[in-house]
Amino acid sequence: MKAAWPIRFLGGIASFLLVLFGIGTLGSFIPSIPVLGVLGSILIGGFGPWMVLLSFAGAIWAGLRWRKTRRKRTLFVAAMAAFTAFGITYVQALQISVASAKGVRINLAQTFLAGSQTDNSLKPVTVNYTTFEGAPVPLDIYRPLTKQGSGPAPIFVYVHGGGWVSQTLKQRQADFRWFAERGYLVISLEYTLSSEKRHTWNIAEPQLGCALAWVNANATRYGGDVSRLALWGESAGGNLVLNLSYRANQGTLAPSCAGTLPRVDATIALYPVVDPARMYRPVDSTLGVFGRMMGDNYTGGSPEKFPDRYKAIASSTHINAKAPATLLIIPQADHLVDPHAAYDFEKKTRLAGVKTRLIRMPYAEHSFDLRNGSIGNQLVRRSMLKFLKKNGLEP
Repeated sequence: MKAAWPIRFLGGIASFLLVLFGIGTLGSFIPSIPVLGVLGSILIGGFGPWMVLLSFAGAIWAGLRWRKTRRKRTLFVAAMAAFTAFGITYVQALQISVASAKGVRINLAQTFLAGSQTDNSLKPVTVNYTTFEGAPVPLDIYRPLTKQGSGPAPIFVYVHGGGWVSQTLKQRQADFRWFAERGYLVISLEYTLSSEKRHTWNIAEPQLGCALAWVNANATRYGGDVSRLALWGESAGGNLVLNLSYRANQGTLAPSCAGTLPRVDATIALYPVVDPARMYRPVDSTLGVFGRMMGDNYTGGSPEKFPDRYKAIASSTHINAKAPATLLIIPQADHLVDPHAAYDFEKKTRLAGVKTRLIRMPYAEHSFDLRNGSIGNQLVRRSMLKFLKKNGLEP
């Protein structure tokens, strides 16, 4: 009996996890289910390959137990495990097929090693490009780790997300390394974050304009070619890079410091908040509170209270024929930022003559690509690389 107790305990834990996986998988197929719709896509995006293996093994284990005990709950566990295994296999096969259709090959072995974006071995050159209320505002410079061509490297500038209230310029270190290894000069920009008492809707863009002016004046010292420049950001950072590049090319962006703005050749926005007023009205009851909090902190209140502020930061406000080639990568199960806002934005850019490409990732949640080496991360990296090369930004 003593030997049987830990076995039963471990069996109970395994059964619980298999049922949890099954419930999460159900949520991914029915994203409108509160909480579960979010949970399912997050689990699959981060741990899908391991969930498939564990669920297949769990289905066999629970099935064999059921044949011996004939207990209904054991049969239920076996069924949930099988549902998870086949369901996630279908989801990931569909995601891989989307990648393949875009000319991106997914390394399946790498997906089992997916992990954090943190890479403390990557040592950037850090420069304070301005100050705000006495505090320095930095940028990080990652020189190319391999020499791809004979001349200076194209410049890939990153602006982090976090709802304008959180995250840092270190957000995507593994991605920085990946592009530096392919010959890019990667520059990550920090900016002053908003809070309950500090609303930066009219501060962040001019400040980042100052950073671009710094890049224009100084990037050549670090081996960069300022005539070949692309911007990249996700979520709130996607909103910022769209607004920055569209306004810079049109001549309507006034930097917060002296300097000349460069011309932007390409902009890549991952699940961008193209319409902050739309994010304020939640897609999902679970994450809606975060959308409203971000809007309140960034602008000082609701779209009804400050319609002019929300119009000023909406990316569609700045669409113009001089805007750079634009790539939008949108998760179709995004519970924080309504995907249809991006679809509408794409239509408007095309009507204005902007070269726009949109990639839709099925069954994917907001921030679906942040796990280094995951299916989503591989799709995003390689799609961005192809887009950069297509628009004259090949090292």
